[in-house]
Amino acid sequence: MNRPSATVLAQLAASPNDVAAGIAQCVQALIHSTTSSTTRTFPIMVEYAGPNGLTTKAFGRQHLSRIPFRTVFALIKSSLNLPDTARVTAATFYKEDGVIDPTHIQIDQDSWSELVPFIHSLHVEEDRPALSPGAAGRLNLNANAFVPGGSGVALKNANGTRVDLQSLRKQSLSPTSTVAVIPSPIS
Repeated sequence: MNRPSATVLAQLAASPNDVAAGIAQCVQALIHSTTSSTTRTFPIMVEYAGPNGLTTKAFGRQHLSRIPFRTVFALIKSSLNLPDTARVTAATFYKEDGVIDPTHIQIDQDSWSELVPFIHSLHVEEDRPALSPGAAGRLNLNANAFVPGGSGVALKNANGTRVDLQSLRKQSLSPTSTVAVIPSPIS
């Protein structure tokens, strides 16, 4: 609503004519309700906490509100070059007075179109894969516990014969000679 018409409406709302004042007040209330703080015109911020730190990008609220969440997230992943393991972990919302609530809250993806007007930012992180027994490069959860002070550890060289540590102590190794030592349990 432009300034002159707002002024005319305010004057009409203050009119001594009760009918004209009532109509003007109703129109003012209607204008206020359609332009209140729940109708946001600024973007939704998407924050990605990745291995290189925090990346933030703004996305158009009206555009995001018209498409389903799965499409929204595909757009975000493509735009930020996110890995396939990335997911939205939480969102921050506006309070009724327009202040940003710092609490991170999970969102119901099926209610996306209803939530968009209240969202300030989306927080995206990579899924961390869970440990699985026997996975390559992972801890073996089925391994026996190590008990120190048992029968000892034998060192064997590359051809499989035992290395005598006492003889190694007595020898002085030159910088060009090396001995390959491969630890293995005593058989």
